[in-house]
Amino acid sequence: MDHVEIVVGRGKDSDHVLVRVLGRMHPGCTDFWDGNWLVSPIHVQVGGFVAELDAALRTEELRDFRVALERVHAEVGGSAALSSLEHWIELTVACRSTGSLSIAGTVSDHPGRRNTLRFEIEGLDQTDIPELVGALVAAEERFPVLDSE
Repeated sequence: MDHVEIVVGRGKDSDHVLVRVLGRMHPGCTDFWDGNWLVSPIHVQVGGFVAELDAALRTEELRDFRVALERVHAEVGGSAALSSLEHWIELTVACRSTGSLSIAGTVSDHPGRRNTLRFEIEGLDQTDIPELVGALVAAEERFPVLDSE
């Protein structure tokens, strides 16, 4: 498989967010600003809603989300956020003291427009974090952050 799938949720048969990392938006670029854009469509299925977005995320956004999730998992507390520069997705994974997770987010269908879907995903706990972290690591290995700021 040439692409990487990152699933926030218990799978495609339940409420979830799916980010497909298909490749670099500018494959020939090796600089930080142009080289780190990823073609990364987002699929959201929550309740009776389904959203499909032709999104573009950045490598460092996914890396920062992974780092924060690893901290949440180790501390069994706190929160981790995936926040995209162009506001395609804002997703927060918060860990309660019991180990259960609260996931809340919004997705927008086009940067600069006001069409948004606000959602929550329940029923997950800290044992769901390692699989999510593993998918983010796979994305980083396939599409590492280029250069530096």
